Amino acid sequence: MPAADLLLAISQLAVALAGFSGLIAAIRTAAPDGWYPRDIWSLSWMLGASIGALVLSLLPLWLDLFGWSDETVFRISSAVAAVCIGGFVGVMAWTGRRLTRAGFPPRVRYFPATIVLLLGLASIVMAVGAVGGLRGSITAAYVGTLIALLLASVLVLAVFLVLLARMTQRRS
Repeated sequence: MPAADLLLAISQLAVALAGFSGLIAAIRTAAPDGWYPRDIWSLSWMLGASIGALVLSLLPLWLDLFGWSDETVFRISSAVAAVCIGGFVGVMAWTGRRLTRAGFPPRVRYFPATIVLLLGLASIVMAVGAVGGLRGSITAAYVGTLIALLLASVLVLAVFLVLLARMTQRRS
């Protein structure tokens, strides 16, 4: 499988990002203000996207062990990715909307909509790949979707770091 090295590299990055989730959890738990409801929601985005990238990057490698063609492996992987990412985006968007209605608006404007759009489009691309609509580009689209998951996780990390800097600046 020609993309095997790239898939393994993505899985390693995903593990590193998941580790940052733990670090953020430790820092926020130690903060005197405690957790803001949107912080938990954002941490769920970061952890879900990074663990999703990890699992989905290893899936084609496992399926390849069955001896199937690369197209079959990536079509099955795309179907799984479409369902998992689509479900994740749906749940997170619904939860975010409930938080907003409960009086906890997003701390960074347009951020949730950007992540929903990015991963929603990735889910749609994976659905198209699963039904055979991408033909020779399915591997590139699959890897691109994994990169989108990593990007979503990195964006959430950046928001956490900005909020942490703001909190530290206010105390000084």
